[in-house]
Amino acid sequence: MKKFKYVVIALLVLMLYPVINGMGCDFNYKYVTSNHEQFGSCKFGQYTLIDYPNPKKDNGYTVLKGLYFYAFGNAAVLVVDTEDHTKKITDAAIESLNWTHESFWHQFNLQRLDKNTMISYNSSPTKQLRVIPYDGTLSMTDSDH
Repeated sequence: MKKFKYVVIALLVLMLYPVINGMGCDFNYKYVTSNHEQFGSCKFGQYTLIDYPNPKKDNGYTVLKGLYFYAFGNAAVLVVDTEDHTKKITDAAIESLNWTHESFWHQFNLQRLDKNTMISYNSSPTKQLRVIPYDGTLSMTDSDH
């Protein structure tokens, strides 16, 4: 019975690892494309993404807030709140709204490339690889290069 207790404790610790590791996040970034300007930040496991579709046309913004988990190069955001402050329906606004409202869970591969750059790969809704300049640490176990 003692061995079973230790196995259960080890499994619980293993399941809590992404939660605890994600609480060590402390980063922010800015990613700009022709149709979007995104600002993301994470502090103590709280992730926020602000997306400005059509930033040159002042079309408002969308906000995604969630809990951040990180383990072994994979990140996940459990969405707890979304806000829509867009003014006009454009293709970029629809794209932004679809991404924030598509599901309650976003999973992506997130790895540090060097001291100030991370690589993000997401296969949903379409495959997308982005190299993003950022400042901070991705998780509690993130090491400086």
